[in-house]
Amino acid sequence: MDMKELLKKDITLQWRQGFWLIYFVVAAIYILVLLSIPRENRLLVSLVMILSDTTMLGILFIGALVLLEKQQAVIHSLFVTPLEPSRYIWSKCISLSLIAICMSILIYLPAWHFDAYSLILLGTIIVTAATFALLGLGIAASVESINDYFGVQMLYSVLLTLPVVPFLLLNQHPAFLFLPYIASLDLMLGAMETLPAWRMATDIFLMAFWGYAAYRFALHRVNKHLVYK
Repeated sequence: MDMKELLKKDITLQWRQGFWLIYFVVAAIYILVLLSIPRENRLLVSLVMILSDTTMLGILFIGALVLLEKQQAVIHSLFVTPLEPSRYIWSKCISLSLIAICMSILIYLPAWHFDAYSLILLGTIIVTAATFALLGLGIAASVESINDYFGVQMLYSVLLTLPVVPFLLLNQHPAFLFLPYIASLDLMLGAMETLPAWRMATDIFLMAFWGYAAYRFALHRVNKHLVYK
């Protein structure tokens, strides 16, 4: 099965399981909330919504997808073919990131603050959504029930997002940038206040680093628990 066919299969499955519908319902609710608040506050609120929900919903849905494929024995039928684990991983990552990107753009519309920095915001959303999808895939590969998945996922999520509190309380001190998720947050907040070039470059490098680390984690876990189990 080539990448194009696998990606089409994943998007179709996600559509049939109602993932797209859930995302668009949530997006519609967020848009109504944004339209009800003063325009000068919309950009900040929309950025918080995008980073806290649209990029992290993928980590919830990917667990449900992998567990569904396990229950339906789809995993075994896939890996008895010459399917490379990397293609399986990227198909899941791209398809779920695509939903997050569409939802994020919809939530960004009420803020209507489009400029050159919007391209950096879009890149941040893509990389962050993909990183969390890869992390979720790595976790889901080794669990057998949705309860186990949510338990482990919640632990990872708390550990990753906990540094956000001191980062914000200490006026976005750069000492926190090397931690996962903080670089994404820093770049997102850069839409409110211009970041120096060195800080933007640091954020981009760290996002790429953690994205690659999440991919290696997912690849290791898929090989260990799905391919060679």
